[in-house]
Amino acid sequence: MMGRALVAGALAAAFCAPSSFAQSLADPAAGTIDYQVQRGDTLINLAVAYLNRPADYRQVQRGNRVADPRRMSVGRTLAIPVQLLRADPDQARIVGFRGAVTLTQGTSTGAPTQGQMVSEGAVLTTGANAFVRLALSDGSYVVAPSNSRVRLTRLRRYAINGAVDHAMTVEAGRAESRVTPRRRPGGFVVRTPVSVSAVRGTDFRVAFDDAADRSATEVIEGRVEVESGDGLVEATAVASEGVTASATAARLAPLLPAPALARPDEVQSGPSAVFGIDALPGAGRYRGRLATDAGMIDAFAETDSAAGAASLTFSDLTDGAYFLRLSALSPEGVEGRSTTYSFIRARNGVGGLAASNAMVDGRRVYRFRWEAEGEGEASFRFQLSREDADGAREGVPLVDQPGLADQAFSLTDLPPGVYTWRVQGSRHRFGRLLQVWSEPQQLRIGR
Repeated sequence: MMGRALVAGALAAAFCAPSSFAQSLADPAAGTIDYQVQRGDTLINLAVAYLNRPADYRQVQRGNRVADPRRMSVGRTLAIPVQLLRADPDQARIVGFRGAVTLTQGTSTGAPTQGQMVSEGAVLTTGANAFVRLALSDGSYVVAPSNSRVRLTRLRRYAINGAVDHAMTVEAGRAESRVTPRRRPGGFVVRTPVSVSAVRGTDFRVAFDDAADRSATEVIEGRVEVESGDGLVEATAVASEGVTASATAARLAPLLPAPALARPDEVQSGPSAVFGIDALPGAGRYRGRLATDAGMIDAFAETDSAAGAASLTFSDLTDGAYFLRLSALSPEGVEGRSTTYSFIRARNGVGGLAASNAMVDGRRVYRFRWEAEGEGEASFRFQLSREDADGAREGVPLVDQPGLADQAFSLTDLPPGVYTWRVQGSRHRFGRLLQVWSEPQQLRIGR
């Protein structure tokens, strides 16, 4: 591990002492596990059932000073080296995906299918606004969000006790993992080119920034022990703390708290869904993820704000009820705690405004037209105001006509002057009254 950083994590109720815990995660095959002899057990049949090679029973015999490999006392405890144990192939299952997701498995590359089983060595790649959710055999899951590439480097299950041992490599982007507590000698490891994050049960995220050659490990639940490349433990991270790691160092920092929306009850009715955020001290940028469910299982879009900007914009969002998961990132790229908001997307706008005039029966008729933007039946309100010499609107509008069903309105014989007109669109969607004004338009009538 020279020249690299080791990040080792576990639940607060660890399976062994902190110092030995980090060591066992650094080398999963190190140490021994205890096995209690059952009626009918012999070293010979134990070796056939649970060890890599039947002949390995001799190492267990010597290590435990067993006189007769064919006879042992019931209840006796054997210390079996982990490196001798047989780990059979395990599989994971794709339980959900959206967008441009590619699965490479063996010599085959293509889009996955719902429920498809994947094996050790498979690579999952996601494009922009694409997500894939992977269920592991013990109930753990992994999510690869947009612009990520994750390789499943180890999917195994130990024959002796069914303990699962899984490892993956984040070659680009991010992976989010919720890992159920695991029995020894099983474990869960996420590698990047510059770090190793290993747990036996916790909720955490790992990201790799190829441009900066830096990884970030963020702990939502559990505990993380950090070792630098020379093997010296530098810090212990608990929930709500993160670790940034380069090829030569690892640094501990608290996770940023969850940011808040400036207008959480606002209906997103504009051309794009724009979420204003209350500025959070220490945030370098903000991240938002959209889904149709609060658990973010069916996520379909994700975006980061510009550096220093306190808003997120999502384009091409159809009408509906959605959820937004909002988080803040430190300048080093460590993602903080998140919070989830529900919101309504219901397009409601007024565009295409135009005015024309013509002589009809000797009278000058001014016709104002507009176009409704959005779904559902809409009504309109037309206002016309006169401008003063300074270009400001003069008091009460000259015309204020609500309840219009048509997308047009006509006036006759307006006196010369400068006018401003606008249209309000109203519609009921998702149990809400949506109202929006168009941009004001200017009309000049000469003498």
